[in-house]
Amino acid sequence: MNNSGMSNRLSIEEPTRYLPLDQPSTSAKFGCLKTGCRTLWSSAFLWAVSVLLGSVLLPSARAEVPAYHAVENATEAIKRIEELGGAVRYLSAKRDALEVDFQFAIEGLNDAHLQYVLAMKNVTVVRLKRTPITDAGLVHLRKVSTLRRLYLEQTAVSDAGLKHIASMSKLEFLNLYGTKVSDAGLEHLEGLTQLRQLFIGKTDATASGIAALKAAAPELRVSPDRAEQRRRARLVLDVATKLLATAEERFAAAEREVKEFAPRQEELKKEADAAEKQAGEARGKADELKKLRDEANQTSEEAERANVDARKQSDAKPDDEALKLQAEQKKKAADETKQRAADVKKQFDDAQSQADATRAKSDMAKKMHERATNAPKQRDLAKRILDAARLRLAGAQLRLARAQGRLQLVE
Repeated sequence: MNNSGMSNRLSIEEPTRYLPLDQPSTSAKFGCLKTGCRTLWSSAFLWAVSVLLGSVLLPSARAEVPAYHAVENATEAIKRIEELGGAVRYLSAKRDALEVDFQFAIEGLNDAHLQYVLAMKNVTVVRLKRTPITDAGLVHLRKVSTLRRLYLEQTAVSDAGLKHIASMSKLEFLNLYGTKVSDAGLEHLEGLTQLRQLFIGKTDATASGIAALKAAAPELRVSPDRAEQRRRARLVLDVATKLLATAEERFAAAEREVKEFAPRQEELKKEADAAEKQAGEARGKADELKKLRDEANQTSEEAERANVDARKQSDAKPDDEALKLQAEQKKKAADETKQRAADVKKQFDDAQSQADATRAKSDMAKKMHERATNAPKQRDLAKRILDAARLRLAGAQLRLARAQGRLQLVE
């Protein structure tokens, strides 16, 4: 019997809604569906009591399992199912679909009891995990035309039972984990056009059988799909291998940085400080020459304007020797200030170039010092990345080994 916790009852994709204790069904056909919410607890309680009694009482004192009796309607069927420790639930607030759950049924549940399901309409989910149901029980379930999800994990169902499942045309989900099915049984599922998810872990199904089934049903997702798992595992391994190679290169480079620069940290600090000082002095000199250049340019412009005015006056009175002499003097002064401005500009340009060069040298010296300072930190970071890459590769190798069947895969 199932010893899993109560939360296992909720492991379905459809929303589950239990009936309030005081709210009967409005369906005349289904009666009150008993008390769906109370069914969950009563099922677990009956199961727990059965285990307890079975372990402490003499075999002769054990209660007899109710045998199958034909029922006339859904209400009576639900009552029989609850007596067996099963449960019947609505799957939505619309009450348009039912789930029948035998996971917590008492010992003695047998194939004949599944006939109770036939008395209810629109049963879409049946849970039979870890029950003693066999292939013979599926003869009854094949008649449930509305069935969409069937849980048969860890039962005695075999390839013969899948012949009956082949007629469940609306089936979308099938769990065969831990059953006795093989590739031969999977062939019976090829005609289920609505089937979208199939679990076949811990069975005798092989990669070739899965491949054949998927070829016939391309939209079907099979878990575990060994071929797909191997393909993905190889991709992961390839990525992990490349990441490790990159991490090893990065760590080796970080090691070289530490060996080369860490011992020179103080030396590089002094060089950086000296270069910064030189850059400051060169900048100051360039700034001073910039002021002189600007002043020389202004003086040159003023002298040129005076030269132009003197020349105009002399041209206006060509016989005036005084104006002519004055014009010549202004021209000479303009030429001298212009040359002075050119000389200062050259000095400034040289100083500016030197300032730029010393600044670049200072920046380089600063970067070298920072590089030396950060080298141990970068090495530590590279080491952590390398360790993580090694773990990632080990995980990828383990994943591939499991996918290839060299290690037991934990389902």
